[in-house]
This record gives sequence, structure tokens and C-alpha cells, in this order.
Amino acid sequence: MLGIAERTVTAADGTAVVVLTPRGELDLAAIASLDSALRSALATAGTEPRLVIDLSDVDVLQPVTLGVLLDARRRCRAAEGGVVLVVTAPAVAATLAETGVDSLFDIASGLQAAIAGVTGR
Repeated sequence: MLGIAERTVTAADGTAVVVLTPRGELDLAAIASLDSALRSALATAGTEPRLVIDLSDVDVLQPVTLGVLLDARRRCRAAEGGVVLVVTAPAVAATLAETGVDSLFDIASGLQAAIAGVTGR
């Protein structure tokens, strides 16, 4: 079962960053929930959205869910914002690498690095 937490943190430069933390399996059954959570996070982030998607608590990342992550990336970039993924699990990193999606995202190994990365600091 997928659980998704959302919170807003303030970066060192004062920029608001929305952190979305899915937990569990990102698979076909999770697509609608993940899409809804990402849309909510982007609405919360406002103009020039800064979004961190923390995948540290994701057990399974199936390629079928990558379209939703890519859509969030597209929306952020269109609004002159940014998105960074936190990836710690080898299986999640492998899925991103095998699909080539790792080259489309900024990826960090921890939350603080991701927040710094999305704000350019």
C-alpha cells in the first residue's frame, strides 16, 4: 500500500521547497494516488515551484509510474521551477538507470542535498 506525505520546508536561502515522500510500492495501482499527490504538491508550491520527491522509503519503483514523475518534472520546468529526486535504494536507482530516466532528473542521495540542489545552493 502506498502512503504519501507532503510538507513544505524552507531552504537556507529562504526559498519554500515542497517535499513529497511516497512510501511503499510505486506500481500500477499507485499511479492515480501518486499523480494526485504530485498535482497537489505543485499547487502548494505555487509559481516557480521547487519540488523534492524523496524516494528513500519506496520499496518498488515500477517503470509504469515514471510517466507521472516525468509529468511533474515537465510542469516544474515549464513554470521555471525545479525538481530533484532523493534516491537511496539500489533497486530504485537501477530502475531509473535501466529506463534512462536518471539522466532526466537531478538526483541526490539525501534530503538536505536535494533541497540545496533544487534551490541552486
